[in-house]
Amino acid sequence: MALDTAKYKKIAASKIHKPGQRPEQKRMLIYGRNKKGKSYFSATAPNVLMIDPEGGNDELSKLDPDIWSITSWEELNDVFKFLQSGDHEYEWVVFDGMTRIANMALKFVMKEHEERSLERIPGMVQQRDYGKAGELVKGLLYNMQNLPMGIIYTAQERQESPGDFGEEDADVEDVSSRFVPDLPKGVRSAINGIVDVIGRIYTVRAEVTKNGKEIEYLQRRLWIAPTEAYDTGYRSSHRLPDYVKAPTVKKIVDLINNGRNK
Repeated sequence: MALDTAKYKKIAASKIHKPGQRPEQKRMLIYGRNKKGKSYFSATAPNVLMIDPEGGNDELSKLDPDIWSITSWEELNDVFKFLQSGDHEYEWVVFDGMTRIANMALKFVMKEHEERSLERIPGMVQQRDYGKAGELVKGLLYNMQNLPMGIIYTAQERQESPGDFGEEDADVEDVSSRFVPDLPKGVRSAINGIVDVIGRIYTVRAEVTKNGKEIEYLQRRLWIAPTEAYDTGYRSSHRLPDYVKAPTVKKIVDLINNGRNK
């Protein structure tokens, strides 16, 4: 069979790029405490579909995103097949609750093992369950990575002490504690390796002057700079600010691509 040279040249041309010329489809991991704005930030993405395992997105009515609620790990296969089909107009997909999704994977694995073994005590987690669940979530991540669309993962946060850092984090050994996404270490490492931005969302009290009066309000910020205190960072050829006030997805994409907001 003759080699179809033109076909493979076309494939190569669509895949090969120079440094700084990555595809526009960005990937982000956004984490923070409850009610700090992870979902709201994610819903600012254009033409977005939000995958909701937590049932907590009623406050997004102003932004009016499409929401696909899921209650089990098995339903994520339907989500992937739909997105993979390309028969939709979505430019972004948000997995709004990777902490819950990782737990769904664990419950799925436990249920499978309980059905196969009469010796299993129902509801009791075994060490191997964590490993199998982690592999399931990583498989989902790598499958999603091939989709031609922007992807945002959100997660709760947890506080780590130095004993939790691990040998690979020896560069932060002087920090008394740090904030990280609340995910199994293997899953967290996998997501960190494929996203363009790891951001911690939080709020601070700020003031604005209106009609000559100082009015205090809560200002939402997204910390993106690498720091010892947070598991954060970004992949860009530009030097970006430590944090972004009133962050939106467009602001972050513009910063990554141009080093500034258009």
